[in-house]
Amino acid sequence: MKSSCVAAALFIAVLLWAGSAWGQTSQVSQVSGTVQDATGAVIPDAEITITNANTAIARTVKSGRDGSYLLSNLPPGPYALRGSKEGFAPYMQSGIVLEVNTNPQINITLNVGGVTQQIEVVANAAQVETHNPGIGQVIDQERVLELPLNGRQVTQLVTLSGAANDFVPTSAGQSLISNKNYPTSSAFSVAGGQGGQTLFVLDGGNHMDPISNIGLPMPFPDALQEFKVETSSLPANYGSQPGGVINVITKSGGNQFHGDAFEFIRNYALNARNFFAPARDSLKRNQFGGTIGGPIIKNKLFFFGGYQGTFEKVAPAANINFVATAAALQGDFTGIASCGNVTLKAPFVGNKVPASLLNPVALNLLKLIPVSSNPCGKLTYGIPSSDHENQYVVRSDWQVNDKHSVFARYFITDYQHPPYFADNLLTMSTDASVGLADRVNSAVAGENFVINPRMISSFRASFSRTSVIRYTPPGVPTPTQLGANVTQGVPGYAFINITSYFTPVCQNCSPGPWISTNYQLSEQINWIRGAHQIAFGATGQNSRLNSFGNFSRNGNFTFNGQNTGNSLADFLLGKPSSFSQNNGQIGDERLTFPSLFVQDNIRLSSRFNVSAGLRWDPYVSPWKAVPQVSIFDPGWYSAGIHSRVFTNAPAGTLFVGDPGMPANHYFNSRWAEFAPRIGVVYDPRGKGLETIRAGYGIFYSAVPLFLQNGTHAPFAYPVSIPNPAGGFSDPYAGSTYGTNPFPLPSPLPANVPFPQFGGGLGFFKLNPKPTYMEQWNVALQKQVAGDWLLSASYLGNRTLHLEMGEPLNPAIYIPGNCADGQYGLTAAGPCSNQSNTNFRRVLYLSNPAKAAAYSAVTPFGDGAIATYNAMLLSAQHRFTHSFTVLANYTWSHCLTENEVALNGGASPQDPNNREAEYGNCLSDRRQVFNLTGVVRTPRFSAGWTRRLLGDWQESTIFTAATGTHVTPATGFDTSLTGSGTRPNAVAGPDLANPSIAKWFNTSAFVPAPTGSWGNSGVGVITGPGAWNVDVALSRSFRITERNRIDFRAEAFNVFNHARFGNPDATLNSPTYGQILSARDPRILQGALKYVF
Repeated sequence: MKSSCVAAALFIAVLLWAGSAWGQTSQVSQVSGTVQDATGAVIPDAEITITNANTAIARTVKSGRDGSYLLSNLPPGPYALRGSKEGFAPYMQSGIVLEVNTNPQINITLNVGGVTQQIEVVANAAQVETHNPGIGQVIDQERVLELPLNGRQVTQLVTLSGAANDFVPTSAGQSLISNKNYPTSSAFSVAGGQGGQTLFVLDGGNHMDPISNIGLPMPFPDALQEFKVETSSLPANYGSQPGGVINVITKSGGNQFHGDAFEFIRNYALNARNFFAPARDSLKRNQFGGTIGGPIIKNKLFFFGGYQGTFEKVAPAANINFVATAAALQGDFTGIASCGNVTLKAPFVGNKVPASLLNPVALNLLKLIPVSSNPCGKLTYGIPSSDHENQYVVRSDWQVNDKHSVFARYFITDYQHPPYFADNLLTMSTDASVGLADRVNSAVAGENFVINPRMISSFRASFSRTSVIRYTPPGVPTPTQLGANVTQGVPGYAFINITSYFTPVCQNCSPGPWISTNYQLSEQINWIRGAHQIAFGATGQNSRLNSFGNFSRNGNFTFNGQNTGNSLADFLLGKPSSFSQNNGQIGDERLTFPSLFVQDNIRLSSRFNVSAGLRWDPYVSPWKAVPQVSIFDPGWYSAGIHSRVFTNAPAGTLFVGDPGMPANHYFNSRWAEFAPRIGVVYDPRGKGLETIRAGYGIFYSAVPLFLQNGTHAPFAYPVSIPNPAGGFSDPYAGSTYGTNPFPLPSPLPANVPFPQFGGGLGFFKLNPKPTYMEQWNVALQKQVAGDWLLSASYLGNRTLHLEMGEPLNPAIYIPGNCADGQYGLTAAGPCSNQSNTNFRRVLYLSNPAKAAAYSAVTPFGDGAIATYNAMLLSAQHRFTHSFTVLANYTWSHCLTENEVALNGGASPQDPNNREAEYGNCLSDRRQVFNLTGVVRTPRFSAGWTRRLLGDWQESTIFTAATGTHVTPATGFDTSLTGSGTRPNAVAGPDLANPSIAKWFNTSAFVPAPTGSWGNSGVGVITGPGAWNVDVALSRSFRITERNRIDFRAEAFNVFNHARFGNPDATLNSPTYGQILSARDPRILQGALKYVF
């Protein structure tokens, strides 16, 4: 009780003081140093003034007794620094450029003299990090604007920071980025973190989609100042996402008007053909817009605005699927079976099925699928697409007085993608097929107030709303319209999965709205007290989801080949391996959580800094506005506790309103969760030109809102029928349901029935442990030759209590033969088969009457782990002498038991052997090298030389990486327990000379014996590595000193090097071992810009 009162008091204090964000003054920078005389003696009480060169806004502090000074909360940009004291000649240094969240050290030497003897230095600040132990890389404005960006998506540059990976795998059929999210949302694995463990910040405000904890779209390059990628041992003002932070800053106005107008044009006639496409696509893209910024009141009030429009039409020809041949439509599978080395099971002889047995519903669907002339059924086709997007950015900055400043920024991006059907269901087979009407609104307002020269207050309020509306075109049939006896819950959607062949309508194409919002407030105080730089603040967040999932409302059919040995043959016979249906999913999750933090950077000497911080990050449960929450607890089940809300519910599952339930929350929140941070920075010479840094910290992970609790009984009334006796035509016939239960009554009565094996119940555990990551690092940095920064870093982390499905009611394989009626058998035969899985589950075997309503019970577990170790080497030359270079090399190894995407990720194939899932992260790239550069020709004085050779610029991105990892799969359930199974490994998978026709040793894996799980590990197949070069060449023609026109040509994958996707690793697939996809070929783009 006492702890609950303390937690409540803290929560109220947070709400009174602030609200959400993440301590987000992280979009600013600071300058520190020591003032000394020519002999090296420190000078106290010197006056230090820093002035922004764009806005003329200045800040002044005085040096302390030890001569040290600190100027914090400075917006990124160009500055001049002045130091003075009576009896000394003033010191002035210009040319300083502060980057986002950096901490350069600038020591000031004052010589004895008068005011008129000012010492002037033109030099940028040192690049060495002298305060924080964490690892970070700034992607500066030169790279944001000048590097070639395919599609002008700035987030492509994130991976150039090193230790970051944009390969985010699908887990348990769920992808972090799908048609539930805005199309240009981003997910990255930073320093081994999961794809949904990276925090995105825009102008100090949270910029996340809470549906799956991924980044919202960023503004176009011309509207951005720069961004920084940070990870490992970050200060305590960072929280909620442990992997890393991507901190982005938009441009501001200044005392001079500035801006641009641009158009980028792409046409298929100049592009190469995709490696697997028979012809070039028909892409036509126009991206155009402009920006303008300047003063409203000089030195006081500034504005900035920008717009970009994108219009694109394309019919890519590189989609590959396997469909029926003319022979297969007559029941002859001879050609298809030979391609996959498959022989149809008895009673079929010679791989032929009597045409009279073909299912009419399947034949009706195939009227909307092209017939392949390829003997294996291979078909390459295009899906015409037309898209347009409009982005708008506006920002205003107001310097109220020398102590008070405020700013506000608003960003909106709107995306329209009409669907395409044309009586061919293959055109609806990918996520790009569905119609989309999407919009993101993002706003942030901030206030900085200098309380006194040593204390500054920073307040932020931010808001974002993502609206994704999915719709299908007229004419797309439902299973009901094809002839199946199922209820049509939503028009224009049918999900029919034919393993290793085609999927007529994609899983994420079901119509419906997905709307999420974020509200945040934050307050942070920065206080300099002697040798201490203290930051403390309060944070909190409110996130909301409003959606309706129609994925299973029309019924889902899966054909996996278990009946005949070939999934297409199963489909044509109308014999699905499983059927499922539900009443739809209401998404109305809410999440409100506070945080507190304190951070102290202690300057022990001019050479040694220590940082220590503590963050209160409670593990707060989401809750549902509509009380559709259920929890299964083994203790409740053993005690025979029944629900009072739904009187027919089985023992062990309780609902909102039942005693013992955490109201309408998913689990009991844990309030006493604290995340310590500690680090040291050592400067061997005390000049800010080299440092040795080390740090350790704990970081917690927030819960996404897409949790699907409402899909459980009785709310969605999930139906699951393995191997339905009525087949494709009438899946309910002969099932334990008797008749079709849909549509359900509303509201649900208290005595709503819970049918036998009526879908999985329960979701979260009642008292789960929060996911957290321990991070540690050691880094060496040294600035050499003035403008080069070299660094070598070791990064390590360990993630504990990672979410993973925890099967509490697994099926048991029972060997031998059994009599009719045993274990649900309808005829004598093997005791275990695909149809009697639920009769062999552990709860049912122990007490059939008590467990009759349970099928799978798989809540989010909290026992999985992950580890990451990496070496990061980096060399950077900032933009001086007409060029800039950034190069880095990363060697890393990531291991995990689970790749969490959504819904807790996958479950272990063997519920009693989770350790067997520990293997290479699928996103792990063992070696990565990045090189970027921008080079300009010098300014020539002679007329003809300047006209011929002057004002040229070339920029390059070169990347090379080893492949990601693939896990082999059997493609069918050898264990007969209803779980996915891997094969047995009988040899090594690597080949000396792999090819796209056979990338790995396909003989290395064989199906596990019936009733067992394979011994193959996770991620044991390494996909193809790749290298790529993108280049841009531009020429500027100056109209005046501040006005110019740029002509620009860009080439992506300039050498047209094939970059292949991963191979098919499913044993029963006709393309087992083959690679069927490749990334973009060479693409050319031209641009024209007017810059002022």
